Amino acid sequence: MTAADLGVSMELVEHEPWGGDRPRPGALSVAERRVADLAAAGHRNREISVKLHITVSTVEQHLTRIYRKLRIPNRAALRALFGKDA
Repeated sequence: MTAADLGVSMELVEHEPWGGDRPRPGALSVAERRVADLAAAGHRNREISVKLHITVSTVEQHLTRIYRKLRIPNRAALRALFGKDA
């Protein structure tokens, strides 16, 4: 399954091209992208929290926003979207 199969744009630019301060709608922040990369690679929430020096709750909050922004239901879809083997 690819991003196109899921109907998701992989445009992950954090800010508007003209340098505006507002995030681009639907784009992942740098912190969200780090969490998404690790989650898609198969790391558990606790492992992600240790690697990024954040709380498990913060990881969970990032994942919730990631799923909402990318319009995907779960970590399996995240793995498929990021092209990671199951």
